[in-house]
Amino acid sequence: MPMDKLSGDEQGIAALKALARERRDYLKFLLAEAQTSIDGSATFTGADGEKYLLRADGAGHLTVTAAPK
Repeated sequence: MPMDKLSGDEQGIAALKALARERRDYLKFLLAEAQTSIDGSATFTGADGEKYLLRADGAGHLTVTAAPK
């Protein structure tokens, strides 16, 4: 995953990077889900239990935000 195309919540980005190290297949699933879902997003939970939203735009840029509670 190109990190220059990743922006947003610092804790969410750290959680996504941890997924990249620990659960590569799940990260691939999240990326595919964000890129192909109708709203261009996928939700994931970090190791700390916080929920985050991964959004993909048409140019391949990824944004991580805290999921609405």
